Amino acid sequence: MPLFTVDPDKCNGDGRCAAECPAGCIEFTKGTLPVPHEKKQAYCLSCGHCVAVCPSGALRLARFPVKSVPLERSMAVSLEQAEQFLKGRRSVRFFKDRAVDEALLARLLSVVEYCPSGHNARSARWLVASTREKVAELAGVVVEWMRGEVEADSPMAGHLHLSGIVRAFDDGLDLVCRHAPALAVAYGPVAGITPREDAVIAITYLDLAAHAAGLGGCWCGYLMAAAAHDPRVGKALGVPDGSTVYGALMLGEPAHRYRAIPPRPEPDVQWLY
Repeated sequence: MPLFTVDPDKCNGDGRCAAECPAGCIEFTKGTLPVPHEKKQAYCLSCGHCVAVCPSGALRLARFPVKSVPLERSMAVSLEQAEQFLKGRRSVRFFKDRAVDEALLARLLSVVEYCPSGHNARSARWLVASTREKVAELAGVVVEWMRGEVEADSPMAGHLHLSGIVRAFDDGLDLVCRHAPALAVAYGPVAGITPREDAVIAITYLDLAAHAAGLGGCWCGYLMAAAAHDPRVGKALGVPDGSTVYGALMLGEPAHRYRAIPPRPEPDVQWLY
C-alpha cells in the first residue's frame, strides 16, 4: 500500500508537502506529482503535516482514510482571547454533585490526541473513572497506601502530611480526589522515547480542553504518588504490565464561578543574544 495518494486534479505542484515533512518521506520535482521517498517513507511519523499544509486538499495518508478537516478562519482565536482563556484557567478542587457526561469526556480525549508527542509516538493511554462512586473507590485505595506509610512513620508520611489526609478521609472528607465526579489517569510504557513527557503534555491538554468545555480540572498528585510507590494502586486502576502512571486529573463542574484573573509575578527571563 502506498504511503499516500495525491489527487492530480487538486495538486497545484507547490511542493509544500515535501518541504514540510519532518522525516523527508516525500520526494518532489517541479512539474511532477509528489511521491513517497523510496527509502525514507518507512520513517513516516503519521504526523499529518503534509496533509495539513496542502492548500488544495490533494494529499491523503493511507493510514488515515478519513478526510482532513479544513481550518475555519472564522474560529481563529485572537491573542487577547487566548490570554484570558489561559490566565483564567484555575485548578478546581470543589465540584458540583453532578456527573460528567461520558460522551463529553470522550470528545475531550479525542482532542487530546492532537497534542505534541515525542516522535509523534502518542504513547499516552487513558483510564477514566466517570462516576463519583468509582472515584471514591480509587481514593480509598490511595488512602490505604497512605495509612501504611503513616503506620511505618516513613519520611514520606511526614513530608506529605499523610496522617491528616487519612484522618479526614475516615471522617468523610476526601482530600485525595476531592469528591470529584470523574478522574482521568494517563499511563504509558516504562520504556520509550518520551513517555512521561507525552503523558504530562496530554494531561495538560485535557485540563485546558476541559476548561473550554466548562469543566474544572486539578492534578491528582496523591494518586500519582501512591501509584509510584504501591503496585496495588496500579492494579486497582488496571494499568497493564510494563506501563506506569504518569498523570491523573480530577474533573467535574466547578462548584464556584471564578470572576477574576489573580496576579502573578513577571516571568524570570534571560534573553540570549
